[in-house]
Amino acid sequence: MIRNRKVGAALVVVAVLSIVPSLWAHHGLARFDTQNPVTLQGTVTEFRWTNPHAYAYAEMKDEQGKLAKWKLELGSLTMLAKFGGWSRDSLKRGDRVTVRGFRAKDGSPYMSLLEVDLPNGKTLSAAP
Repeated sequence: MIRNRKVGAALVVVAVLSIVPSLWAHHGLARFDTQNPVTLQGTVTEFRWTNPHAYAYAEMKDEQGKLAKWKLELGSLTMLAKFGGWSRDSLKRGDRVTVRGFRAKDGSPYMSLLEVDLPNGKTLSAAP
C-alpha cells in the first residue's frame, strides 16, 4: 500500500511538472496589430535561435524614416525549420533585410514577423 502511494505521488509530481512550462507560454497575436501589416528595411544586429520563439534584433527605419532598434519575433524553431526553411545561420549580424509583419499595438519597436527577405534574394516564412 505504501509503495503504491509513493508511485502515485511520483506520478502526480511528474504530471504537474510536465505542464508547468505551458503555464508561462503565450499564445496568439493579441499584442500585435494584425489588421495593419507593415514592411520595414534595416540591418540585423543579432539573431537568437531559442525556444519557444526565435528572435532577431535589427536597426530599422519606421514609416516616418526614424531609425530604431527593433525586436522581431519569429515562430517556434520546429515550425521555422520544418516549414520555413530556417536554420540557426539564416540571419547574421550586418545582413540587410526587408521584413513584413505585425507591429506591437503599443507602438513599441516590436514586431511579430510574417516574412523576411534575405540579402541573397530568398524569402523565408517567419510566422509563429
